[in-house]
Amino acid sequence: MKIVTKIIAVLASIIGTMAAITGSRILLGMFNPGYEYFTTLIGYNIIMGLISLFAGVLIWKRNSKALLVASFITVAHIIVFLLLKTIFSDIISDHSVNAMTFRSVAWMIFTVAIWKINSQK
Repeated sequence: MKIVTKIIAVLASIIGTMAAITGSRILLGMFNPGYEYFTTLIGYNIIMGLISLFAGVLIWKRNSKALLVASFITVAHIIVFLLLKTIFSDIISDHSVNAMTFRSVAWMIFTVAIWKINSQK
C-alpha cells in the first residue's frame, strides 16, 4: 500500500499545482481563458490548490492529519460544485463546472483510498 499512498500524494500535488498556477496566471492577467469567470472562484481554486499541495505532503509522509485534510478538500469541492450547478448554473462556464467535477471525484477517490489505507494499519 506504500506505493498507492505515494501515487495518491503525487496526483493530489499535481492537481493542486495545476489549480494554483492556472488560477494565478488568470488573476495576474497572464492568461485569458476565453470565457467568463468569477474572480472569487479563481481565488478559491488558488487557495485549494495550495491546500492540495499541503495535503500531498501529508499523504506522502503518511501523516495522521492527511485524512482530515483530504476530507476537508473533498467536502469543500462538493459544496462548490453544488453551488455551481444550482445557484450559479446560468452564469458559470461549463469549463468551470467540469473542472470542479473532476476535482470533486478525484478527491473523493483520494479520501476513500487514504481511509482504507489507514484502516489497514
